Amino acid sequence: MVTIDHSLCRRDGMCKNVCPMGLFEVDNEGFPLFRPGAAETCIACGHCMAVCHQDALQHGKLPKTDAPVIDTALMPSPEATAQLLRIRRSIREFRPEPVPEKMIRGAIEAARWAPTAVNCQPVHWLVITDPAEVKALAGQVVEFLKQSSGLPSRYAAFVKEWEKGNDLILRNAPHLIVLYAADDWAWSTVDCTITLTQFELAAVAQGFGTCWAGFLMWAAREHAPIREALGIPKGHGVYGAMMMGLPRHRYYRSPPREAAKVEWR
Repeated sequence: MVTIDHSLCRRDGMCKNVCPMGLFEVDNEGFPLFRPGAAETCIACGHCMAVCHQDALQHGKLPKTDAPVIDTALMPSPEATAQLLRIRRSIREFRPEPVPEKMIRGAIEAARWAPTAVNCQPVHWLVITDPAEVKALAGQVVEFLKQSSGLPSRYAAFVKEWEKGNDLILRNAPHLIVLYAADDWAWSTVDCTITLTQFELAAVAQGFGTCWAGFLMWAAREHAPIREALGIPKGHGVYGAMMMGLPRHRYYRSPPREAAKVEWR
C-alpha cells in the first residue's frame, strides 16, 4: 500500500512520527518501512504523504492527482479567519431567486474535507433545490408537530403561524441540504455536525446564507413519513440539515456575544 522512493527520501522520520496508527518502522539504513500487514489497520488519513516534502512516499489508496499541494499564499490571516467566523449569521429571510449551483457545489467541495472519526467519511449529502419540495417538507414537519403529544406552547405557536400562511419551520427557504449517515456508526452525529459546520462557513465565503433546520432534524428522527419523503436509506438517519438561500438582507455589524467561559489549568 505504501512505497518509499529511497532516492528522494531524506530519512527524517516525519512519516513515521505523524502516522496516528503507528504503522511505520525504520529499516537498518534509516528509511521508513510500512510494517507488514499494516494495510489492514491503515485508515488512509494521508498524514504520511501530506508531510513528505520530497514526494518520496506513495500511498496506494491516495493518488497524488487527488491531493493538491497546499498554496500557502492563500492562507487567511488570523484576522480574516476571525472575521469569517464572526460574520456568520443564521439567515432566516431569503430572496426568492435560487442560489447558483456553482456556489453550492463550491461549499460542498470545501466541506467534504471535514475531519471524521478514524477517517471513516460516512457522510451522505442530499441537496434539495426545488422550493416546492422544501415547502412540502415544512408542511410535513407541521403535521408531525400537530401529532406530538405534550407539545410545548412555544412550538404550538409555530403551528398556528403555519396555519396563517407563515412558514417559521423552513422559513420559505428555496433550498435545503440534508446530511445522513449510518445509524450503527457511533460518530455519525459528530461527523455530520462538523461537516455541516464547515459547510455553513464555506457558504458565507461563497455568498449565500444558511440556517440549521432543527425542526426538520427532530421530525426526521421521530417521523417515518419524513424520512421516506427524503429517501433516507434503511439503517441510516438524518444527522444534520440546513435551509439555504441568498440572504434577503445584508448585515453590517457583528453583534456581541458572551465572553468565552474558559478555565485554564
